[in-house]
Amino acid sequence: MAKRRYPVVLVLAATAAAFLVTAPGAALAVKAPGLASSSQYKAFVEYITKLDGLTSTATSTEQKSTYEAKLTAKKTATAHKANALFKRASEEAAAEANATAGEQVERVRAKEGKELEALKAETETEISNTEASYNVKFEHVEVGSRNREEALHKHVSELRTKKAAAGTPEAKAQVQERITAVIAEIAANTKAEKEKRTALKAAITKKEKELRSGATAKETEIGEAAEETVKKIDQHWNKAYLEKKSALNKTRENRLGYLEKKLEQGRADIAAMPTS
Repeated sequence: MAKRRYPVVLVLAATAAAFLVTAPGAALAVKAPGLASSSQYKAFVEYITKLDGLTSTATSTEQKSTYEAKLTAKKTATAHKANALFKRASEEAAAEANATAGEQVERVRAKEGKELEALKAETETEISNTEASYNVKFEHVEVGSRNREEALHKHVSELRTKKAAAGTPEAKAQVQERITAVIAEIAANTKAEKEKRTALKAAITKKEKELRSGATAKETEIGEAAEETVKKIDQHWNKAYLEKKSALNKTRENRLGYLEKKLEQGRADIAAMPTS
């Protein structure tokens, strides 16, 4: 059977049976005519019928030789026709198996393509939703840090006003300590915001990587399942073809055997003719 080439275009392996049929050999029908309808066969049988009607007719040795030669020639032509019909029917079975398998594989590839597109869309949506959720978190961190920093800067301004109004050096020193502490808080607030943003960026990068990795694994699974289904389709129709070819060959052998019997019948008729 000729090697098939399928178009590059899922069904899971579990659904492969939906593309196949039972009794694969019976699924292949051929259009090649039967041997009995051929002109060669008809001529061969008619000639034997003619010889059968001459069994009581006196016939010369030379005429018997002529009858024998024509009988053998007609049998040979009929046998050649039987072999040609077998070849034609086998080729038709192969073409039908190839065409049916090709159609089923196209459906598998089309389903595979749809599943891959759906997976891609789902993954992109998940990534987009993940980014959106982290943007909310980024904004929360930024707004919280900015509000706290504004409040701290306002407090520093208030303390500086208070320091300026302090009457003694000791009082000014006490207020300055508080100013220094608040400024340290501002620096700590800035550092904390940076650390939170860094942690959020790392988290979103990790999440996106996990989503893409998961999608890649699913793509591989989908592709492998499709390939397994394509393999089963190919095996199924190759088996169907071989079974059909075997059945056709059996028919051919039976026909050839029948022709041999008819040949012997014709020879017996010639031998039975009285020699003139």
